[in-house]
Amino acid sequence: MVNTIKCKYCGKDIEISEALTHEVQEKIRKDLEREIEEKVSKKASEEYGIFKRRQQKEIDEANLRNKKLLSQIETLMDEIYKLKIQDEERELEMKKKFAQSEEKIRQEARQRVEDEHRFKDQEKDKKLQDVLRINEELKRKLEQGSEQAQGEVLELDLENNLKVAFPEDEINPVAKGVAGGDIIQKVKNRAGKTAGTIIWETKRAKWSPSWLPKLREDTRSAGATIAVLVSENLPPDIDNFSVLDGVLVTGYKYALSLASLVRRSVMQIASAKFLASTKDEDLQILHEYLQSDAFRHRFEAFFEGVKTMEEDLMTEKRAMDRIWKKREVQIRKLGSSASNMYGELQGIMGKSLPNIKSLSLDSGGDENG
Repeated sequence: MVNTIKCKYCGKDIEISEALTHEVQEKIRKDLEREIEEKVSKKASEEYGIFKRRQQKEIDEANLRNKKLLSQIETLMDEIYKLKIQDEERELEMKKKFAQSEEKIRQEARQRVEDEHRFKDQEKDKKLQDVLRINEELKRKLEQGSEQAQGEVLELDLENNLKVAFPEDEINPVAKGVAGGDIIQKVKNRAGKTAGTIIWETKRAKWSPSWLPKLREDTRSAGATIAVLVSENLPPDIDNFSVLDGVLVTGYKYALSLASLVRRSVMQIASAKFLASTKDEDLQILHEYLQSDAFRHRFEAFFEGVKTMEEDLMTEKRAMDRIWKKREVQIRKLGSSASNMYGELQGIMGKSLPNIKSLSLDSGGDENG
């Protein structure tokens, strides 16, 4: 009988020799595995060491590179900081220069304005001084009682008003030192022929009866039809006009109205002269008519009518001003509404909307073009 034992490795019943073989093999296998494991471990350890050394080398190299990079970054940051400081300094310097330039411009502008104001003030002061000087001269002349200067103002104003009221007549001032009053009015008929002459004398001084004889003499010397004395100061018994010693005497505000009536009478007398036989009779008729109550009433009625017409005209003018102002506001509102509506339609329709010149630009061009 063969001796067998149970293999401790496989658990089977095997022969003793075979068990020994198994044990030897197992031992060899274990030794081999241990040797292989040691070799593998050693190799792995060596490879790991190599890997660690290589990794450390790479880390050292990376650290070196990082140090260099950090150094470069620090250097770059220093440069950037220096550039930033320089930029800030340049900006600050530019702002300072700009502020100085701006301040200089403001000072120059302020100086120009001050100079202009000073020049204007000096000009105003000079004008004021000139006006004051002229005013003083005028005041001195007025205080001196220059009747001649005062009379010239009244004479010139009357002459201009007569020329405007009767442009068909020949109206000329009388030279100083020449007899014949202050103004000669040659009344012209429709044919342009002289129908008669009116002598005008103007006075602004205190009333003096001595004016009348001289004016009558001037009338005779000039061969005039009638003489009219216009005075700012009338005798107490004359309100509007009257005939004194053959001379028509009136205030300045009645002068033009009286001129219309006298001129009409001169024209009528001229017509009567053409038919009458003697001049003296015609002159007598004129004087009697001018001295009559009928002429006075006609003149007063004429003046009252003119005054009433003037008052009505001023009332109508004020009323029309209000109406025109109201209409002007309404027209502006309508124009503004039309312009806004046209603009809205242009925004919607564009160039297809017909062009309306009154609502287009001043240049006449198309807003869309």
